[in-house]
Amino acid sequence: MTTIKAPSISSIIAGQFGAVVLLVLAGFGLSGADAALSLGLGGLICWFASTVFTLKAFKYRGASATEQIVKEFISGEAYKILLSGVGFALTFIYVPAASPLLGFVGYIGVYLVGMGTTMHVVKTYNQAGT
Repeated sequence: MTTIKAPSISSIIAGQFGAVVLLVLAGFGLSGADAALSLGLGGLICWFASTVFTLKAFKYRGASATEQIVKEFISGEAYKILLSGVGFALTFIYVPAASPLLGFVGYIGVYLVGMGTTMHVVKTYNQAGT
């Protein structure tokens, strides 16, 4: 019996966190502290919610764990949506300097990096023949 090697999810999490850092630096360099704050908060909301989803989604693997995998994907997506909504609500309530538009831009930017790194991880995992 062979065991199925898990894909490297750390690169997904690290890639998204790197995107948050780059967004903050770009926002600060281009428009100042308020833009950096807004982009950073939006990016962190996405990073945190996506990290929770990623850890849940890749908790199980293999054909015998199909039911558990589906349950974890569903609950992970529910947590991701809930954490994103709560994160934005708290940001808009407690950080008056945060721009909603830039917060959403930060969120979308980090989300797109997450999609790109996930596709890369899956492609690399499939090419490895496991």
